[in-house]
Amino acid sequence: MYKRILKIVSSAIVFCMLISIGSLLYITYQGSKNPDEIPSFFGYKPFTVLSNSMQPSFSAGDMVFVKDKPASEIAVNDVITFKEGERKLITHRVVERTNQGFVTKGDNNNVIDSEIVATDDVVGTHAFTIPKAGYVSKFVSSPVGITLLILVPLLGYLLLEIYDLITRFLSRKEKTV
Repeated sequence: MYKRILKIVSSAIVFCMLISIGSLLYITYQGSKNPDEIPSFFGYKPFTVLSNSMQPSFSAGDMVFVKDKPASEIAVNDVITFKEGERKLITHRVVERTNQGFVTKGDNNNVIDSEIVATDDVVGTHAFTIPKAGYVSKFVSSPVGITLLILVPLLGYLLLEIYDLITRFLSRKEKTV
């Protein structure tokens, strides 16, 4: 019974790792194929939070996922991610809608943002957050992280298979004696 549970758990772990690796490889491929576009996975775009301007909603190091939403459906109190300049992305809360766009403010900031966000600059609205996953993402995107992400699960899987083969061999040997 113990061996069966161990096998199920190890298979589930390997399955989750393979799904994670596949997702990361897909997003990385999307990013390299279209460097000017933000990679997405099933319509969700992941971003790592770099500052604490939105505490307590989320903190630096968290990963926020943003989903496309028409600008006409964005309401006051929605959290949006928007472009500021060419390469800077900001995630703040909408505090007011105007004819020119959205007035935004970080939850942890004392003042509203200096510029009104045009509807064309909105990337999407906040869907969900994974706490501290941004740190993992940063590590995984490094050469050491990629190596460990591929080699460690592969090595773990091989060790589990070797362990399984040895235990089967020993159990057969005991039955013959």
